[in-house]
Amino acid sequence: MFPNIPFPRSRSIISNIVIAAFFSVFVYINLKAFSSTQDVSYLLVAFNESLFVLLYAIRRRPVATSTSISDWGIGFSGTLIGTLLRPASPFAVAFGGVLVMIGTIANIVAVLSLNRSIGTVPAERSIKTRGLFRYIRHPMYASEICVIVGYLLVNMSLLNFVVVVCNTILLLLRIDREEHFLSRNEAYAAYAVRTPWKLLPFVY
Repeated sequence: MFPNIPFPRSRSIISNIVIAAFFSVFVYINLKAFSSTQDVSYLLVAFNESLFVLLYAIRRRPVATSTSISDWGIGFSGTLIGTLLRPASPFAVAFGGVLVMIGTIANIVAVLSLNRSIGTVPAERSIKTRGLFRYIRHPMYASEICVIVGYLLVNMSLLNFVVVVCNTILLLLRIDREEHFLSRNEAYAAYAVRTPWKLLPFVY
């Protein structure tokens, strides 16, 4: 089991406010883009990110959390960097909208299973094994990749390309750090044996 590492309530409140602020701005930007273009992909992204604003506002306080500075840096930068994506459509690829839709639907399904156990840095809240978590251990990260890649295809720009590459790298680092932290929990270790795939069944 995890050692009892307290998580100061003030730190939790501040981090929630910062994250909610970044996501709220991103939601506004995409709603504005939808209003001017009527491109449904912007509306889907706004809805998807609004879920995160809500979840971070009501998320469950962790029993134990990592105290590693690198874990906090990777966690926060990996959570917030995606909000730097911006509408830009000189070379849009239509299939991107399909990826955004698939990622949004997958995220909703994952959220219904994860509920209030969303986190930014490696922490113990509760282990989820139902829904998409029966097939891969990090379905929300998988859906996030789908959404940001789709967003890039709809909004081709150098900025968005750099953001997607950095976001994906940070996401993989987050998975590695979370797995390292959670592997100390016997229940999670058993879950990892039953569900060997992290992001994509039979691949990774």
